[in-house]
Amino acid sequence: MKDILVTIKIPESLLEELRKTAETDHYMDLSEAIRSIVRRNWAISSEPYLHEVRKLREDITASVQEKSRKIAEQMLIEELKKIRKELK
Repeated sequence: MKDILVTIKIPESLLEELRKTAETDHYMDLSEAIRSIVRRNWAISSEPYLHEVRKLREDITASVQEKSRKIAEQMLIEELKKIRKELK
């Protein structure tokens, strides 16, 4: 793949935010951070329905996992109460 140099103008405040994000997300440099942002947003804009489906899947998975965790936690509490009652 041939690399092409692109120049962009951004406000200084946005540049500072980008630098912070690049450091926090462990990018090697600002170019890598910008490429990542462009790829992510290009994928979203090129296939918006696919993006929505993926987002819904992630939301549903997170919801199911949270519900399962709460049920398991409640079952554990009930079991511990039974054990405590038997020990008395």
